[in-house]
Amino acid sequence: MKHLGGVLTAAALLCGLVSLRASAGAWEDSGLWFNNGVPVVNTTENQLDIFGRAQMLGVGEIVPDPKAANQRIYLFLNEARLGVKGRYEDVFKYEMQLDFGGESINGSNTNMSLLDMVADIPIRPWGENTIFKIGQFRVPYSREGLTDEGYRDFTDPSIANAAAYQGRDYGLALMDTWGSIRGTIGTFTGGGRNVPQRYLPEQIGIPYIVARVGYDDGADVDIYHIVGHKADLTHDSKAFYVNGIFMKDTRIGHSTALGVHTIDDNLLINTNYNPYLKWGDTTQSNGALCSAITCERGDLFFLGTDGVVRHYIDGNHSLELEYEGNWGGYQNRFGVIHIASGRAQAQYTSGRWDLAFRYAILSMGDNSGFLVGSSPAAAQNPAYSTQVGGTKANGAFVYNERMGEPIHEITPSVTYHFKNDHLKVVASLPVFLNAPLWIDNADGAYVFTDPTPSGATTLTTDQGSVLQTVGNSTSRHTIPEARVMFQFMF
Repeated sequence: MKHLGGVLTAAALLCGLVSLRASAGAWEDSGLWFNNGVPVVNTTENQLDIFGRAQMLGVGEIVPDPKAANQRIYLFLNEARLGVKGRYEDVFKYEMQLDFGGESINGSNTNMSLLDMVADIPIRPWGENTIFKIGQFRVPYSREGLTDEGYRDFTDPSIANAAAYQGRDYGLALMDTWGSIRGTIGTFTGGGRNVPQRYLPEQIGIPYIVARVGYDDGADVDIYHIVGHKADLTHDSKAFYVNGIFMKDTRIGHSTALGVHTIDDNLLINTNYNPYLKWGDTTQSNGALCSAITCERGDLFFLGTDGVVRHYIDGNHSLELEYEGNWGGYQNRFGVIHIASGRAQAQYTSGRWDLAFRYAILSMGDNSGFLVGSSPAAAQNPAYSTQVGGTKANGAFVYNERMGEPIHEITPSVTYHFKNDHLKVVASLPVFLNAPLWIDNADGAYVFTDPTPSGATTLTTDQGSVLQTVGNSTSRHTIPEARVMFQFMF
């Protein structure tokens, strides 16, 4: 636990600091972050807004499917959110957000309906901009991952998000601003959001530590509240950040913290693509996956940079540019795997219309795949499997999904705002180049790049298990899609 010392010291000091009242400063003047919400209470002492959002999403795609129809049409309730945000006197601000409908998915031993429950507490003796955050909230890594889904000019995140997305977790963080320099550092469990309270045997590693720092002259509200486009732009602004993550996994119960991360997964911590997460001390000798005492505690890291430039032309026209690049890795004594991604986009606003264009790229290590343990050799698909342990009759097998070949995305998009972001329609035309298909010889093809709900895994990552069946296969294709999203938000 000594690794938590610095941040926990700040938490201990908090008890003596929050009671020190001060005159109104930057913390009070910054409002409640975004321009959504219906005021319920608004006095000099307290503030409470209720907010919500719904997104209906229609999708059409053309898939070269050997079994099912090539043309596909879907309709989803992509998001259904409800929340409250407010200020309790001059002691703290708070935010709670829930998800419902199609994106409210249960994970393993968890209920995933709670997205955010966080307090922002000013530590005034340390400066008017020093904020202590505690609760469950977004992990401060990646501009795209931090961007609020209601303020985006695309129907979905890019494929690059599958590599870098960290989702939400519970923990604590410090955030501060020094002129145009902003920074935050925090520590989280690494197990994801909404983990139930259970007291299990553990062997602790180094907690999930995240830092983000950069230059921001007003492009973003703060580090944790980012919009994809700024509807009320009145002047030029820009922001450039670097961020990093490090964690040495913790063995707990029958697995590890990363091993039970069941929601908001990126590909690097998804067991369908990282075989080393389940590799144990006896995998090579008897073909078994790791258990309570044999799971290897690996090291996880991410490094990335991102930025935005917002150019004000006049009251009806603006231009916004974004970039992002990320590189991550996981290693234990059984192997090392890496992932890389990049994204660039441009958005031009003319009155009620936004025109946007995005390019993204994703590539994972050639050794990516999923590990099958204690399985009969005769039941495996030899076209994609390699035996890594056990006997000739029964053992452990790695299924290689050939993810080392880069996947590309090109997406033009147009948005019409009936009432800013409160009522709008977004139409995107993504084209995925060299996109993997998992082809089930009985049911048809699953498209890797199809996104799943915001609260679930970033892509349809569980379909890699299709390759276990003899006769099933994977191949690369160009997949064109048409996506239309209607949003109402209050």
